[in-house]
Amino acid sequence: MGAFSGANSHTTSGNVGVAIIAGVGGDLAFQNFATDATGALQVYLTIGGDLTKEKIALGALPETGSSFNMSFPGDTDISLFDTVVVALGETSVGSARVP
Repeated sequence: MGAFSGANSHTTSGNVGVAIIAGVGGDLAFQNFATDATGALQVYLTIGGDLTKEKIALGALPETGSSFNMSFPGDTDISLFDTVVVALGETSVGSARVP
């Protein structure tokens, strides 16, 4: 599991793991996720945590204080898109490397 750390003066914590289903895609499993950021938080799979490079938008963060799963497309190269970023607009509030 990768551990979340906060960014840009935000406190973000919890862990993320990945389950890959061949030919279908996979799930990111958020565990004990919490952040002090509020608003329309979005989740992205990124290359090294860089929101300015190519990224995969996974959608709105469903919860800010618990455990949940988010799916990603089957053609995602998880070895390239290796970091989950939670962002408010284009500003990261936290990230974690995908193990």
